[in-house]
Amino acid sequence: MYPCGKACLAQSCPGISNDLLINQSFGTAKENPSLAGLTSYNYVTSVCPENGEYSLASTVDGTCFFNAWHTVTEDHTPNDAGGNILIINASDEMGAFYQQPLPGLCGGTNYEFSLWGLNLLKPNICSDPVLPNLTIRIETIDGRVLRTIDFGSIEITQTPVWRRYSTLFTAPNVTEPVVVKLINNQGAGGCGNDLALDDIQLKQCDACAPNPVYVPDAFTPNNDGVNDELAVFLREAVSFNIKIYNRWGNVIFTSDALTNKWDGNYAGNPCAAGEYTWVITYKFADSASTTHDYIRRGHVLLTR
Repeated sequence: MYPCGKACLAQSCPGISNDLLINQSFGTAKENPSLAGLTSYNYVTSVCPENGEYSLASTVDGTCFFNAWHTVTEDHTPNDAGGNILIINASDEMGAFYQQPLPGLCGGTNYEFSLWGLNLLKPNICSDPVLPNLTIRIETIDGRVLRTIDFGSIEITQTPVWRRYSTLFTAPNVTEPVVVKLINNQGAGGCGNDLALDDIQLKQCDACAPNPVYVPDAFTPNNDGVNDELAVFLREAVSFNIKIYNRWGNVIFTSDALTNKWDGNYAGNPCAAGEYTWVITYKFADSASTTHDYIRRGHVLLTR
């Protein structure tokens, strides 16, 4: 094993348990896992993948590319005899090359995402070496970006050194599935941009926060004095907006105040009974100077 260098990014949380929501260690030499759907790079069995390719192996061959790479004799995972390393020869094109679904995140709750990385290039090989430079991007499954965090460059070292890169983030309040993507920020080609990854992990830092938003499933605007308006319950927000959409996607009601409730009418006329979509955007103050935007979506049944 190799120690973590001083340049590690070490935003860590104590965690509420020892359980990891994600623990991708890439299997063993005897059981190579499929990364289909997780990476856009092409899998090869060669231990010396070319640009835009990756391989899985328990060691890295130092003779690759005329002895340009470090020899790595074992993976990073503790007590993992024969464990695999994800060996990457990054593409000359910038962009996402690996994505991992994030299971069942609790909105408003803190998480730690981390990985171990190693620059495979030996020193004094290239006159102008290209350093692997990574960003993680957390987004919904349909591509809506929620968080972008730069990990920066993985430096060249005299000997192979595993470095831990970690970041803390607060999960947004969304109902869509969420993925984390690793972005290759180097697109100029050249000598370098070769790396090894291991132990991609997601850890929950604290208990799930109570849902700050409650919207009833149905309301009955029939003027009987009971449940005639759609009430929204929201705790401690510094700003708020709700939009109601009909079945054709048209906005038929909007409000920036919790006290201004939808009465089931549009342009002075009663809306037809049926299901309507609502979208709520709101902000919480995380400190005296910063706020974060959140979005919730759902449906309400109007009956008369």
